[in-house]
Amino acid sequence: MSVWQDSFIAATRFGLGAKPGDFAALSGDPRGWLEGQLKPEYAQNQTLNSLPSTMDAVQHMREDNEMKKQAKQDAAATMDENSKAMYAEKIKEANQEKNEDYIKQVAALTRSAVSSPAPFFERLVQFWRNHFTVSITKPQDRILVTAFERDAIRPHVLGNFHDMLRASTRHPAMQIYLDNFHSIGPDSPAGIKQGRGLNENLAREIMELHTLGVNGGYAQNDVTEFAKILTGWTIDAQGKGDGSGFFFAPRLHEPGSKTLLGGTYREDGVNEGEKALEVFSQSPSTAKFIATKLARHFIADDPPESAVVTLQAAFTQNNGSLIPVYRTLIALDEAWQNPLAKVKTPNDLILSLLRATNIADSIEDKKLVGSFRMLNQMPFSAPSPAGWSDQASDWIGAEALLQRIDLARFFARGVHTLFDPADLLENTIGPVASKDTRAAVTRAGSTQEAIALLFSSPEFQRR
Repeated sequence: MSVWQDSFIAATRFGLGAKPGDFAALSGDPRGWLEGQLKPEYAQNQTLNSLPSTMDAVQHMREDNEMKKQAKQDAAATMDENSKAMYAEKIKEANQEKNEDYIKQVAALTRSAVSSPAPFFERLVQFWRNHFTVSITKPQDRILVTAFERDAIRPHVLGNFHDMLRASTRHPAMQIYLDNFHSIGPDSPAGIKQGRGLNENLAREIMELHTLGVNGGYAQNDVTEFAKILTGWTIDAQGKGDGSGFFFAPRLHEPGSKTLLGGTYREDGVNEGEKALEVFSQSPSTAKFIATKLARHFIADDPPESAVVTLQAAFTQNNGSLIPVYRTLIALDEAWQNPLAKVKTPNDLILSLLRATNIADSIEDKKLVGSFRMLNQMPFSAPSPAGWSDQASDWIGAEALLQRIDLARFFARGVHTLFDPADLLENTIGPVASKDTRAAVTRAGSTQEAIALLFSSPEFQRR
């Protein structure tokens, strides 16, 4: 493996795609370039810091819900067609405002990632954001998803896995997405009064998708017991908590002892959930599950067992501290083999196009975000709590390939007057470009066609 191919892997597999000058800058020490990004200052993001806080978003959500409720009551009270039409218009305007805010925030977040001096750190952010998925498929979360990345993910990417797990579990976006704010202990004061009971969604997904994995050794009874433990974990809708958006409501909490994974959790309020998250974080099943996902993301769809074992050991030996795990990942020989082992997801492809061309600032928000919609991977809109797939089979089909070619043509139209195709090829896929790809780009009938062929090439579509 040449140093130039190592530079390609560092910039494209570990990073978000190469931009002009990257390969020359990285060729001296690609692995050192990656390690240099494992610094706390990269967790700060001025774009995100300028957006509403989690508590501001919660307050806005509460006001929006109260407005809708009052408008509905007013319309129902008059039974007047004009009132009903006014109610419908208010709802439409409120939803449109939230959608516009979402587009604005996603566009800003995309530009920030593309221009970041630490693209490896940004890829890690996106890996964990997908691992702890929240999604606007639950409309109430539309206003909270970017705050979730800022407050629950970014501060802990270089910290301990347990802290990220705890922060994501407590965040209002997760409480809403997986319905825990609806969960009430059947024998709690609120449960007895309201006749309502458990919602097991958050408990199940924490074990299946966030920690132990589907084969992690738990049973349905463990899901139910953990759901009881998590009752009372809810949203700070009244501003009575610590400002994080989380609130523990004792009236909702199921009283009494619970048995989870063979351990007894005596009645201890919010501390029961805290203890359970610590136990999950320290489980060998969690270490194996996280190691497998990291290896799949950074090495191959079917990662080598040797790499998984090595990453699992690093996770366990360092008690979930993540920087040693990343350093182990960077050092793995398997991660530097086969530079085209992974197909870029639509998200990866769009970010690499934007880095290659440096035109993100010149594209209006709707068109920028529309690129993700075009390839069916809108940010924060995963179709299930499992997040977006990390395997090629879920992204490559006849229709998907046509959409990728259309996107390549769209970008080529926008930049063909700005770049020489041969230079652009060297700056993006030069170290791995095949003779066939070079010939196709060189012999193209026009600059625009040449760039479209480059962006559609197997080498550009993979990492």
